[in-house]
Amino acid sequence: MNFLVIVICLTINYVWLKDFDRFSDAWFFRFRAYVSKQTADLTNHSEHSWILGILAIYAVPLLIVGLLLLMLEGAFFGLLVMLLHVLVLLIAFDRTQPGNLALEFLAMWQAGDLRRSREFLEQEMATDQESLALLDDDQHSLALFFSKQLTYRCFEKMFVMFFWYMATGPLGIVVSYVSYQLRDCRCGDEKGETDRSIAIVIRVLEWLPVRMLMLSFSLAGNFVKCFASLKQMFWEFNMQGNYADILYASARDALEGSPYTEPETGKGASAAGDRQRVGEEIQALQALLERSQLIWLSVLALITLFGINQ
Repeated sequence: MNFLVIVICLTINYVWLKDFDRFSDAWFFRFRAYVSKQTADLTNHSEHSWILGILAIYAVPLLIVGLLLLMLEGAFFGLLVMLLHVLVLLIAFDRTQPGNLALEFLAMWQAGDLRRSREFLEQEMATDQESLALLDDDQHSLALFFSKQLTYRCFEKMFVMFFWYMATGPLGIVVSYVSYQLRDCRCGDEKGETDRSIAIVIRVLEWLPVRMLMLSFSLAGNFVKCFASLKQMFWEFNMQGNYADILYASARDALEGSPYTEPETGKGASAAGDRQRVGEEIQALQALLERSQLIWLSVLALITLFGINQ
């Protein structure tokens, strides 16, 4: 059933209501603020109240989804359970198509509107405000930041969700969704220990999927160079590496030898030609992500066919 659920979700995500924001995450931020306030009051604003708050934020959605799965088990030949799976996965999926993000950014960037390009990155792509604050306002820096964030956004919103859904079902999706929302939530004031704890959880969630995606890049592009970089870091587990940088570097290795060329620099460089080449690179990156998605779907189909995952 899991593979069928993924296919249904992808169909809905890419075809039906393609440009419509189906779900809003505002409920989560209100829920997080409410839980944080209640736990702080319950513990008399103890310095460790954030631990109880984080546990409650994870526990409540898990309990709700778990109870619904138990209640709906076997009802209407399993159709209601499948619909619940679809709903949970759709909530976790990206709101905007990667292709639409690329088209919108390139339209502003190629027109030379750097102010709007930066605003777009801040509103749509930035998961790390500190990195964006250090970003230079020049075309190459903005395009590079977009390419990295596009790669990582596709990874966290799709490939991570694929992996944990196939491994653990809807409950794994709930844990992944809550973790990313807690990372992106800017409504709290306890930013120290909470941020460090969520960063560790996310690193654990991403450790294996990021390596599987890098393997997919090697299969979909330049195998030798991409696989060599994967072997060098495969067994590493630390908090220092930035997975957005790692995935983008791996994607560049996979795209080595593709038709696009590096932007020219120096006196002979043409601004229009430079923009075109970088635009081609972003399109090639998007195509690589799509090919990698197809590889994952093919593997998931084989897993389902041979009954490894029911």
